[in-house]
Amino acid sequence: MTGEIKKIKKEWKNIIFNVVFALLTVLFPIIFYRNIIMATILVGFVGIIGLAKWKSRITLLIFLFGAIWGSFAEMIAISYNVWSYSFTNFLNIPLWLFIVWGNAAAFIYQTAIEFERLGFHK
Repeated sequence: MTGEIKKIKKEWKNIIFNVVFALLTVLFPIIFYRNIIMATILVGFVGIIGLAKWKSRITLLIFLFGAIWGSFAEMIAISYNVWSYSFTNFLNIPLWLFIVWGNAAAFIYQTAIEFERLGFHK
């Protein structure tokens, strides 16, 4: 029983890490939206910490997939005037957006894994 409690504690610690990861990913662009480079560096740092903690090739691939396709979808929406960003520096989007989309994809994947480990998959 003690081993199972330790496992549950570990999984909840991982979920808390994932939530902090997601919050920082959202907060840094909000706080530093006028300084694209600073926001990019901070969100990139959050992404590196997450990827280093998770140590998973599939998470890295999901990060890259999310970064590319999420940003590409935003570029298309912007080209059709669906929305726009006030401060941009790369094809009408801020550079940090690539990392935000990658972080979002990695967060969703890793959080799903943690919930599955806790038995929420049934």
